[in-house]
Amino acid sequence: MKSLYILLITTAFSISLFAQGLELKPYGFVKGDGVYSSKGVLSFGNASLTAPQLANGVENGALGFTGMHTRFGLKGIYGEDVKVGGVIELDFFSASGFNTNVNPRIRLAYASLAVNNWEFKFGQQWDLFSPLNPNTQNTNGNLWFGGNMGFRRGQIQIAYKIPAKDVVPLIQLALAEATSDVSGGLGSDNKAVMPMFQGRISLKFLENKTIGVYFVYAKFSPNPDTTDFDFNASGFGADFTLPFHKYFELHGEVNTGTNLNNCNLFTIAGNGSKDNDRKNLGVWGNITSKIDDHFNLIIGGGMDKNQTDELPAGATAQNFVIYGNFVFPIVSGFSVSLELGNISTTLQGDEEVDEKTNSALYGFLSGKVAF
Repeated sequence: MKSLYILLITTAFSISLFAQGLELKPYGFVKGDGVYSSKGVLSFGNASLTAPQLANGVENGALGFTGMHTRFGLKGIYGEDVKVGGVIELDFFSASGFNTNVNPRIRLAYASLAVNNWEFKFGQQWDLFSPLNPNTQNTNGNLWFGGNMGFRRGQIQIAYKIPAKDVVPLIQLALAEATSDVSGGLGSDNKAVMPMFQGRISLKFLENKTIGVYFVYAKFSPNPDTTDFDFNASGFGADFTLPFHKYFELHGEVNTGTNLNNCNLFTIAGNGSKDNDRKNLGVWGNITSKIDDHFNLIIGGGMDKNQTDELPAGATAQNFVIYGNFVFPIVSGFSVSLELGNISTTLQGDEEVDEKTNSALYGFLSGKVAF
């Protein structure tokens, strides 16, 4: 029934836009994966292979096959002086395991309006905080809990592109949903009755190179009967996209913050609370080398470090991921790729308990057709 509702909504959206003379552009990919891990891994806290992110210390390896990483979207713009459009993007991912029957889920769904140098977006879209995504076949693992923090959420986003000749400055601001899907005792709604604030300033130069800085701030109040804000989440960072040459395209991010996990900015530091701030430092990057029309090499990695004061024994202190991705584009958007990586998850020790590092090798053998 859920699938039928999504299909009906998508169909109604398409009919409405066609009635206005808009030709929709479909995009996405169909992707099949064989996934292996030499030891136990966690995917969004679940002991499954769906999106390997942390090593949990279980000695047994695992192997599985799935098509749930497939993704589909529709987008379009109508108008000249005033451009109106929208995006709907769905996939079929579930963190619990490689289920054969999974429901579609909404990844992106927003309406947009662009006038001159202004653009307004209303709906679920990517965060301005940690806005980039790694180039990995672990598409739904995405180096979350490994340095990449940004996710998707409902928000109102405003962007202004400053007119310039040789460089393109861009200012972006967002009022967004502050609570997470699993909100750690805060309830499913933002009881502080304040939006999350996000902002990013970026500069595009030399035609295709971009650097940016960003911030996030949110307040939480578990008790709605008072006006006291018990604690907050905050953070800042920088991103860079630097395609120096087809053999050397570099992009990544570095960021730090407090209580970011409380608002679905994924970090091993976990959820904070009043008088119990959780702090972290994240960094990730990857290099893409387009060696040949039929061979691309990607090397990447990331680290999320728990910088919380006085970590107890057994707490996750650091997670480090490194991977190599061998991509073989064949014909008409079809490619085969092999990704090999290693996850190292370090648990805090103390005077009585030694520090422990769990490691797991993983691999993705993927076939994909993009459109």
